[in-house]
Amino acid sequence: MFKYLERSANAIKETSVKVYKADFLNRQTEHVVASVTSKNDLRGWIKGSDKDIGGFSSAWLDVTRSGHARFHGYISQLLPEDKRFKRSGYAMVRTHSPKSNIISSGCWDSSLYRYLALRVKADKRKYFVNLKSDTLISTDIYQHLLPIRTPGKWETVVIPFNMFTLTSNGVIVASQPSMASTKMETVGLSLSDRKEGPFSLEFAWIKAFNSERTFGECMRLPYTAALTWRTDFAKLDKEL
Repeated sequence: MFKYLERSANAIKETSVKVYKADFLNRQTEHVVASVTSKNDLRGWIKGSDKDIGGFSSAWLDVTRSGHARFHGYISQLLPEDKRFKRSGYAMVRTHSPKSNIISSGCWDSSLYRYLALRVKADKRKYFVNLKSDTLISTDIYQHLLPIRTPGKWETVVIPFNMFTLTSNGVIVASQPSMASTKMETVGLSLSDRKEGPFSLEFAWIKAFNSERTFGECMRLPYTAALTWRTDFAKLDKEL
């Protein structure tokens, strides 16, 4: 009960500051969804793999000497002894589900932003970015392939929120309803290419942000081809 009231008091304080500083013509341009700079930050994350159901893959989340998170482990294709499972080989990490308080559910609102950006250094394997919003079905996850351009080097990856695809237990859902963007719960990364061997993905932060011309799904300026924002990856790698 004390923790709940403490969270509520902090939420009221943060909300009051936001209202006091509000600029209704130029909303917040970015929101840090998750970041890891020390071992204490790892408390906000959960890791998992097919080992949880009897498989043989492993997943670890550590902090490097340079103060970044490292998601690593080993993907095994060996099947669990339970004959109900016909395939194996996956690993994941994600943030903890939010904790509610008196004035808030603890969720964050992605509708205020157009893009999700991740600062990462990955190997050549195919990773997915996972978003969990408030849904009736607990296994529903919005996913997008993490488009790595320079394996082995730090880079900033940008994905528009409207490009995420709804999946359930790893299968694309046919109906594709819009995500409950005002009630985003968790963000995570996963690997399920089912290729035997080690993997390693480092990340510094994950942010939701707008360009100078966008506010969520709206345009700050009238739309013209000249004003269409294009991803300048070189610039983002230096500035974000």
